Amino acid sequence: MGWATGEDRLSKLAETLLLASGVACIAASAIYLLVAVLPAYYFHGYVQGYYSILDYRLHYLVNRQPVPMPHTDYIRHVSLSFTISSLAILAISALSIAISRRRLPLASGLVFGCASTIILLYGLLNGYIYRAISLDLGRFSGLLGDRVIVRTLAGNITFVGVRLEQTGVLGLALNGRLMLALVATAVAASYASIVLVLTKSSKPLFDRIPWPARIRQGLVYAMMGILAFSSLASVFTYYPSTLTIAPQPPPATLEQPPYTYTCTALTRTSREALTYTDFEIYPIPGWTARGGIWNNIGDVAGAKGKVLQGVDNDRGLGGASQYYYNTKVSGNNWVALKTRLFSGTGYYGVSMMNSGRNRMYAVEIYATATTGYLEIWTYNVVSGAWSRHANVIIPNFNRESWYTIVVSYSVSGTSITITAYLYDASGNYITSASVTITHNNVFTPAYVGVIVNNVTAYFDEFILSTVDPRSISFTNFYTGMKVEVWDNLGNPVNSTTAPAQSFTLNVISDIVVGTGGDGRIVVRYPDAYLCGTLTMPSTDAILGGDAYALTTASIAVSLGSNRTSASLTLYISGTPQFTTTARVLRISASQVLYTRLILDSASAPPTLNLDIWLEGATSSTSITIRDGVPTTTSTSIVQLNLGLGNSVSLNGYFTATGQTATLNLKLELCTMPGGAGACVYYPVVIDAKA
Repeated sequence: MGWATGEDRLSKLAETLLLASGVACIAASAIYLLVAVLPAYYFHGYVQGYYSILDYRLHYLVNRQPVPMPHTDYIRHVSLSFTISSLAILAISALSIAISRRRLPLASGLVFGCASTIILLYGLLNGYIYRAISLDLGRFSGLLGDRVIVRTLAGNITFVGVRLEQTGVLGLALNGRLMLALVATAVAASYASIVLVLTKSSKPLFDRIPWPARIRQGLVYAMMGILAFSSLASVFTYYPSTLTIAPQPPPATLEQPPYTYTCTALTRTSREALTYTDFEIYPIPGWTARGGIWNNIGDVAGAKGKVLQGVDNDRGLGGASQYYYNTKVSGNNWVALKTRLFSGTGYYGVSMMNSGRNRMYAVEIYATATTGYLEIWTYNVVSGAWSRHANVIIPNFNRESWYTIVVSYSVSGTSITITAYLYDASGNYITSASVTITHNNVFTPAYVGVIVNNVTAYFDEFILSTVDPRSISFTNFYTGMKVEVWDNLGNPVNSTTAPAQSFTLNVISDIVVGTGGDGRIVVRYPDAYLCGTLTMPSTDAILGGDAYALTTASIAVSLGSNRTSASLTLYISGTPQFTTTARVLRISASQVLYTRLILDSASAPPTLNLDIWLEGATSSTSITIRDGVPTTTSTSIVQLNLGLGNSVSLNGYFTATGQTATLNLKLELCTMPGGAGACVYYPVVIDAKA
């Protein structure tokens, strides 16, 4: 009876220990099961949704694009095994408790196995699964908070942050003291219960089994144990080779622009034209006729706009007809005009009369039915009539072609030297003539204009200047820069590459550019990218003989230590007449990226007018600021070229000097189009001044 009573006590104690171990196993496995299937984190702010080990639903706030968790996806098979094991332990632990009174040895063995497996689940969660979770969540470590202030060399930029809300079940699973207590209780109680069950047996189980059978069973149990631990070990040995994280360079970096200066002004430093006209109106203010029938007409082949038409009626000086600038001039000057014969056989060209308007020099084209000559004549100078002093045949003369006559004259005492140059409509040199006349009647021309004699002719682009009008002078250019002159009709006049700091550009084909108003001069960097554009108002013109000076200013670029932020100080034009254009940053991409530029904030005076855009595989739309107010705050998305073939460009001006504006920008870089995939933001601050 005493032994039976002791055996009953052992049974009750074993049942109690089994119950304690089973409850601990149920509690631990239930926590692990819940942490696998229920959300572990809720995301708020820039990233929204929930995250669990087996599933997650996360998206970006700005575009609703999904957020991937690559490490979680990679270990999903392990997470699924973890979940199934937790469920199995929960069920087997409950079963062991249920059968403990009827089948105590079996129940003790089951709970012993559950407790042993709980140890492995504890290590699997804390040593492997949670490390993968931490790697995925670590991507957002720099964005945690409702508002994130990024302090960079480019200044302080404020972003919408990410707020993580951890659920209670994950807190329980990661509570080291609680889980260790449950595991320790389960293991200790199960070990004690199995010892009591073995002690309770009147004879050891192995005594009833022959030795050969014992050896075979032992080997089977050993192989099963080795197989089980090998499969579990494979999980842990797999981790180091697949989740080793090495620092990687950023997918794109910001770089210095190709040229570290901007064009801020192209200033006309000299204009020596005494008068000019493109004969777009008639009568021309300040001009007068002496004989002839004069008018302006349009739609003349080869002309831009309207031209002056002169019909000789023999009522002017020397039996010809003159139309001239009725302001007395003096000194040694240049005259240029473009002319074309309409009908007749005779003379047409430049007239230069004395102050008494009774003597005249004339540089004319003499047109016959088939031939043309460049001639220099005087009237009432060396004789009381016409005298011819030079006669040069015009090669390949065409009565319907436009010709440009350029004349220079220089008077010294009783001598005058007249030199005439003839060019075709494209500005190509044809021929020239020169003569020196010495006589007491030599005079300095006072009234200069055009002449027709026995013909009807057209005239265009007249200029009277103290300097050679065949070219425009430029200075303060970098060698290799390019300059272009365009007329107001959108036609190119001429262009050249700066061979030195100072140079000239031939404009013989259009000395009074366009129709005598508007027009523009374009300045380009040495690689032909636009640097600036000078646009003439309708009340002004681009003329041969003008001189211009270019003003440039340095771009100061400060890049962050890893070249993912930038602060720029640059100068742009302080007048709407000149527009500054520049690439202010380059973007170097090491992988395919999709980017856009976002204006986060701006401090700008009402004098600022600016466009900012991106250039990659294509050009984006622009961020626009008009009168200091942003009207468009984001560019379109463009794909970046691999390497350095990408830039941030701007185009604009202030309407006054002494102005400053600060623009806080974010460069968004994403791995997929449409703002999808993984995205990063580079702060860019531009301080623009005039």
